[in-house]
Amino acid sequence: MPGQKLTHTEVDERINKCFELRYKTDPPIQQKQWVRYCHENYNDKSEQQYHQYWAAAKERYDEGWRSKLSKMLDPAMDELYGLLGSDDEKIRQRAIDQIVKYTGNDIERIEAKIEGNITLNWGDTIIGSDPGDEQQ
Repeated sequence: MPGQKLTHTEVDERINKCFELRYKTDPPIQQKQWVRYCHENYNDKSEQQYHQYWAAAKERYDEGWRSKLSKMLDPAMDELYGLLGSDDEKIRQRAIDQIVKYTGNDIERIEAKIEGNITLNWGDTIIGSDPGDEQQ
């Protein structure tokens, strides 16, 4: 019966049911089982709409984890901001490093070990180095 509009409460109830079946039951329901469940229990919307309920339940789950993580990190971030006022330069720098890391702006450092010879060629000039050469 496509075309019948559900109230926000009815949509929320369906998303909550999906959330419950997906994240609070053992074993969790799979997406195909969820669509089948919707057809058997509601049978008033398209499969695309049932998939949207599935995606909305995932968004709620992700938001719940983000909220929990934020609540755990907030006290640590407050402490780090307090350390920015320290007289010790090393403490301030470490606090900045941790704030950058917690906010997701950390630069990943990659170390590579190269064995063998490296030969670079620019025009007629060839520059080579051996692994034992120390160039800085």
